[in-house]
Amino acid sequence: MKFTDKKQQLDYLLELIEKGNTGTADGLCKRICVSKRTLERYMSELREIGFRISFCSQRRTYYLVKKMEEN
Repeated sequence: MKFTDKKQQLDYLLELIEKGNTGTADGLCKRICVSKRTLERYMSELREIGFRISFCSQRRTYYLVKKMEEN
């Protein structure tokens, strides 16, 4: 899949996380066409805006715990 900008990558990353269908970090990097460091930055950005993202070692995927409510 080709991406034209960062927003598309973040949207696709969030979609995969919401579905619990990311796979490992290495596989996910290939899937969204970024380096591991960029993936870490993207995850950090999503967490900063309120998404609670965790990794399940049994299923080997990232998943969304919940979106924190804004006041």
